Amino acid sequence: MSVRNLLDAAFAQPAVPATRGSGLTFTALSSGAWKEFLLGPGAGPGGSGSWDEQLAVLWKRVVAECGEAGRLAAEYDIDWELAPHEAKAVLALCGPDDVVIDVAAAALETQREQWERERRFARIHRRLPSDLSGLVPADVGALRSGLLDERDFRASTYAVQQDRAVRWLRALTGTAAYLSAAHMVPAALALDVVTTAPLDEGTRDSLRLPAPWSFITHEAVPLRAAQADDDELAALIEAGVCVGPEPVILGGLLAAQPDGRLDTTSGFLLISSLDATGKRCQVLQPASYGDHGGGRVLYGYAAQLAFARWTPPPVLPAPGPRPMSRSALGRIAASEAGQAGGFHGVRVLDFAPPPEEPPQERPAPTGSRGPLVVGTWRRAHWKPGVRIGIRDSDGRLVGPVYKDGAVEGLTFTRERRFFTRARVRPDLPLAPTTPVYRIPSPAAEQGRRR
Repeated sequence: MSVRNLLDAAFAQPAVPATRGSGLTFTALSSGAWKEFLLGPGAGPGGSGSWDEQLAVLWKRVVAECGEAGRLAAEYDIDWELAPHEAKAVLALCGPDDVVIDVAAAALETQREQWERERRFARIHRRLPSDLSGLVPADVGALRSGLLDERDFRASTYAVQQDRAVRWLRALTGTAAYLSAAHMVPAALALDVVTTAPLDEGTRDSLRLPAPWSFITHEAVPLRAAQADDDELAALIEAGVCVGPEPVILGGLLAAQPDGRLDTTSGFLLISSLDATGKRCQVLQPASYGDHGGGRVLYGYAAQLAFARWTPPPVLPAPGPRPMSRSALGRIAASEAGQAGGFHGVRVLDFAPPPEEPPQERPAPTGSRGPLVVGTWRRAHWKPGVRIGIRDSDGRLVGPVYKDGAVEGLTFTRERRFFTRARVRPDLPLAPTTPVYRIPSPAAEQGRRR
């Protein structure tokens, strides 16, 4: 199933099941509501600053970081930096004696051992549930290894032009995913992290990621929730967000610059759906940073990576003399450290609610505005400047945080903190939904009169 069909189903009418193919692939982005969700309005391939040109920049970087650029220089005396990456995708090069070097296959080959380890572990651990509920950190291997298959590692002739973009993107995202540090968001926070309110400019400027590449995963969140405005999101929350065959977001892949700052060249969203056979497939789809739906999700991930606390991966039990045997992997999969993601080096989001602040004094309402009669939902958001009390070596506050005598730098500091979604005035009922009435057809109306 193409990403175009997948996203069309999210923003328009669902596709007829009989017309949906098996599998999930990338697609070129040119128009449609799904394109605006991923790239923002007015973006598309073929022009200056387009998504394919941006991905070429990341491809140049990935080939260097995975070690393939060094091999090209050592074995073939080819300088990877001189290839025209910003103009087009460089999938293959001509070496000495007209030897064709498949760069995409070679880049993926550097990560093949890790891919085989995770795929083998996933088969022993468990099959992913079709509704993706109850995911644990040990499932990260199944999500990541599912991005590739055996065919991706084989050399290609590139005879079919329309297959080149698919192969390029699979090689780029598959290699980068295995260069990344793995992170998982607990199920209770998945919806809030995906639907986080837009970051203020100061928060965006302060983003610093913990690794050159970060792979973040969580339980499925319907793609329509990430696109929803405040009223639509409130309706989804009240109705109960359920996951079926519709497209969902499972996480993303983010890059950092050498100094740790967020690399906004391009990000990737991990999107999944069920195919016609009921099998769940997933791809890393390019997405731009910005104030559109997909861009806000990427910034929300970046803020969690930059400011939240993450527990380090646990230490695995000793694997024994045959660490990749079925029995050894079975012991790891059944162990507490294995379930906590130790085999994949997964860091888990450790969320602690921010401290309660004293209520703000608000002026009495003026004019003809009457008292509130309905409650509302406030979406999750990052707030800068939250006061955090300074504690001594025994964990006791050294002084007041808000009252008289509070001194910044002595009794408290200020940090950015994440606030989950909350009901505003939970004592009041939510606004009733707008009733929708079906207009009867003339034939049905005539039938009732008989």
